[in-house]
Amino acid sequence: MKKTVAIVVGLIVLVVLAIFSMTYSVAFNQVAIKSRFGKVDESSIVRESGLHFRLPFFADSVHLYDTRLQIAETPLENVLTKDGQQIVVKGFLLWRVEREGTGPLEFYQSFKDIDDARAMLNPQLRDGLTVLSEYRFDDLLGPGSQLEKAEASLLARMQNVASEGVQPVAAGISRIEFKGSTSSEVVRRMQARRDTLAENERARGTAEAQRIKADARAVSERILAFASQRAQEIRTRGEERAATYLKEMSKDEDLAIFLLWTDALEESLSRNTTYVIDTLTEPWHLLKGDGSSAPAGAQSSKEGSGG
Repeated sequence: MKKTVAIVVGLIVLVVLAIFSMTYSVAFNQVAIKSRFGKVDESSIVRESGLHFRLPFFADSVHLYDTRLQIAETPLENVLTKDGQQIVVKGFLLWRVEREGTGPLEFYQSFKDIDDARAMLNPQLRDGLTVLSEYRFDDLLGPGSQLEKAEASLLARMQNVASEGVQPVAAGISRIEFKGSTSSEVVRRMQARRDTLAENERARGTAEAQRIKADARAVSERILAFASQRAQEIRTRGEERAATYLKEMSKDEDLAIFLLWTDALEESLSRNTTYVIDTLTEPWHLLKGDGSSAPAGAQSSKEGSGG
């Protein structure tokens, strides 16, 4: 009885193992190549995800490939730019196993697995970095950088691996450094550029200052011209009025002199000032009050009115 149970259990285990060896599963992010006795064709490509059946392992073998994005990176590489600058760059390539058409079959025939494909892509990517030698250093990192164009050229160079079941998706430069011998030269060029910019700004500031001075000078000249013209107009009117007064006063010179004396006295005595002077000095002789100091015309007029 025990022997029978052991045989039944053994048979069940064998059946389970046989069934297990005749099935395989494909994930949604995988593609499979099923070879029969080592031979493959387009019908060997399995893209549908899920559980699949096959002949026992000695007849059919299945190779699964991940179709998600993979990355290949180069070590730091020395590159000489078009203008003779030594730079150190590191590139990368995003790629995947080609899922459509005969891509999976070509990948199976070209590589053992993903790691084998990555190892093959690295030297090709390193060779592709020489595309940077077609650009000047300033074209890669300066204003108006053409780095994106250079990366597009790098991706175009990697398209030749598409015939091997590899689909390049994106290529680029992840790192750019200067070599020690180049750093000082780059710093010198940057300093020269800053000096040039500073000199340009200084020249522009000098020109602007000269323009402001010229504008101020022009405005001051206009103001002075207007003030001179206005002063001349006032002087002319004053001379015209003075000529009128002189004309009137010239009719009676003694009266004019007397009026000048009185104006001088009024001006002098309007201030709180003490004077010690000789009353014989003009116009202080008017203070004597004896009438002898009045002009002749003024006296004759006074006498005529008294008679």
